[in-house]
Amino acid sequence: MRNQWGKCLISGILAASMCCQVALAAADPGQILGFGVGDRDIVLYLQNPGEEYEIQCQVGTSEAEKIESYVITEDPVPMETIILLDNSLSVADKYRPMINTIISELAANRMNGEQFTVATFSDQITYLIQNSSDYSQIKQAVDGISYQNQETYLTDVLYDVLKELNSRENITLKRIVIISDGVDNKTIGYTKEELYAQLEKTPYPIYTIGCIYKSNNEQLKNMFALSRITGAEAYLLDEVPDSMTIVNGVAAINQAVKVTITPKERDCDGTRKGINVIVTSGGQSVRNAIEVSMPFITIKETQPEESSPAVMTTAAVETEPMPQKFPLTYVLIAAGVLLAVVIAVVIILVLRKKEKENAFDPADPEIDEGKVASGEGKKHHTKLTEEKNQRKKNGTVYMWENHTPNTLILTDINNPIKRFEVPLEVPVLVGYNSNCQIRLNYDETISGEHCSIYEEGGKVYVANKSKTNGTILHANAKSKEGGQIVGTAELYTGCVLVLGKLNMKVEIR
Repeated sequence: MRNQWGKCLISGILAASMCCQVALAAADPGQILGFGVGDRDIVLYLQNPGEEYEIQCQVGTSEAEKIESYVITEDPVPMETIILLDNSLSVADKYRPMINTIISELAANRMNGEQFTVATFSDQITYLIQNSSDYSQIKQAVDGISYQNQETYLTDVLYDVLKELNSRENITLKRIVIISDGVDNKTIGYTKEELYAQLEKTPYPIYTIGCIYKSNNEQLKNMFALSRITGAEAYLLDEVPDSMTIVNGVAAINQAVKVTITPKERDCDGTRKGINVIVTSGGQSVRNAIEVSMPFITIKETQPEESSPAVMTTAAVETEPMPQKFPLTYVLIAAGVLLAVVIAVVIILVLRKKEKENAFDPADPEIDEGKVASGEGKKHHTKLTEEKNQRKKNGTVYMWENHTPNTLILTDINNPIKRFEVPLEVPVLVGYNSNCQIRLNYDETISGEHCSIYEEGGKVYVANKSKTNGTILHANAKSKEGGQIVGTAELYTGCVLVLGKLNMKVEIR
């Protein structure tokens, strides 16, 4: 009787824990389920956001050149499903018929073209069938499963499966279904922390189905964490009313959306860049941020066509004799003409430069430091913010943090898709004009050259350059501590720069 009460107690605790985990684990509409990088494009798989949605994407500091999306059912191979079964004796007899039914029904409800892989594992993995869409083959493999008296180590097995999936060149949405009594580690092998870190870098939806065996609370908890990390769901067989509950839960991503992002050619340099994706549907927005190794494109220079060799004929042609030497007089005349052209070009360039310098009227407060907006052929007039005349200058703001940054990231708090990441190898100019490394040309309250950010002595500083609206520094997004920058002030991660009407969150790493 005491053992029965103990089992009931364990079951109740795990069920309560499961309810919390499933609520947290279920992927939100628009959340990333997986991704891959092709020769020219970046492919994302998103939980279906609904019938009407909008996708915005920023690659590094640039907006994507092109974004295309459609439901994965349109692909010849919409998904790969990998089922990993713990076939040790720790999976009790009472669970085995239901496990067989779950796997069979998952195969029966497969999408057109979906490929199935079924494997059992102990300390190693044994594949029963791989990449098959034939239901009869899958069912035959499932019916032939037998359970052995053996030790199972899920951490090492799953880590090796992830390495194999990551080595594939094909880009397809992949989901993993694990049926086991929990995560166990070898004395010498990968740790669960290493496994979790691998999943955070390259996520695959992992659905976990747990069985109670003795006191395996901790092992089940570690296994269910795999679902929480990857945005999938977890199930405890003792609390599931029927097999279709699990089958329908796993099938929730069958309508996932495939998004193909084409970066601008200049961003395809093979380096690692941050990808920010905002999916808006029904007035709600979901933001995804990942880091990927960009495609690498070599821009080929066009070679001039070689002229066809002249065809020699045997016919005699009368020609005038060519002079043996070019007259010296002609050489001197050509050199004089060339020198005159060079002098004329230099004079024109100097006159144009003076015209630009004279165009600045220091008495006009609306002209932004004499800079002109690139490509527009006119001066950029910086508009005063409404709060400008109400602010009091509180002097130079100083904030200290012992940190040696090498990269600056500015994110528009009110428009997160506007995210700018640049190295601090040289001073970074922020402003409206095209000569700025961070160009904020989407707001008219930004000055041509609004501020300069640079690294010195292991710290990062900002120097105000705007005479119109100035530069303000706040300690964080909620705080109003700080004030107008006069001269320079130190920057650190988490503080906010107010540039005109823009609030830019600062990150230094």
